[in-house]
Amino acid sequence: MALLFSKVTLTADNGNTARLLCGGIPTSNFDLEDWLIYQKFICDNIDCRAIKAKVDSFLYGEGEVFTANEYEVAAYTGRGERFLTHPDVHPHGSSEFTIYTPIIRNEVKLC
Repeated sequence: MALLFSKVTLTADNGNTARLLCGGIPTSNFDLEDWLIYQKFICDNIDCRAIKAKVDSFLYGEGEVFTANEYEVAAYTGRGERFLTHPDVHPHGSSEFTIYTPIIRNEVKLC
């Protein structure tokens, strides 16, 4: 069994950054809105026009692929950045997307 998860680096147009691990491969703000680090980052950068998300995805283990759940992601997060260099963690790909102001302002209800 292989668990799919991603490291997401958020960068606001004011220069603020945040990093988080999440399950699966996010492709839009909708895939991140349940993660607390993302919610806090949006609230802290509500005045920004755009936030860039750089996504690096990984597989932990081998075999059939399953999306890592929030408990598995929490365990990975607790191990720190060195976890990504573990011999059983393999890069799976990378991508980027941008979250624009109208979407950010609609998410103010999170704050």
